[in-house]
Amino acid sequence: MATFDVTLPGNKQVVFPPRCVVCEKQNPDSFIKLSFLGIKTAPLLTVAVDQAVFDSVDPKYYGSNTTNKIEGIPACKGCVSGLKWYHRLLKFGYYTGWLPGMGLIFLGLPTWISVTVVVLGACAPGILTLIFPPSFGASFWDDKANFEFKSQTVAEEFLRLNDDATLKSEKKDVSAVA
Repeated sequence: MATFDVTLPGNKQVVFPPRCVVCEKQNPDSFIKLSFLGIKTAPLLTVAVDQAVFDSVDPKYYGSNTTNKIEGIPACKGCVSGLKWYHRLLKFGYYTGWLPGMGLIFLGLPTWISVTVVVLGACAPGILTLIFPPSFGASFWDDKANFEFKSQTVAEEFLRLNDDATLKSEKKDVSAVA
């Protein structure tokens, strides 16, 4: 199932339309706060030069995880619990999906089977979000924030309300300013 992705600068104040991100109801009666994992990395050229000149890479270039909280996401009271549960289960999967494979190592199974299960378990939450995307999601990479909407209507309204936003599409990026 496809999502409609809108990209903004990471430090930009986000404005949501007065529409539920789950059911598209106008003027929903509630708001939700969600947190998302992100990552900050150094530019590849900086890492390559550091590697070439100093024969090692400074640990500060390995990247670091960030937690990004988004408040004021409009959602109906009936839609809030389902969206919260989806994101809680997703986080739980990201943190624990690899554990069953680690357990197989202690059972004495061949290493290639255990490693395969570890990798599949670690990738499973990400793959499931591609197959069954949430009504609203976000991902953060360096200084960019990507907001994912299942609803095209909500995504287009979100795009119009945020000046620096661009809509990611298969053909090209469309600027909200244009």
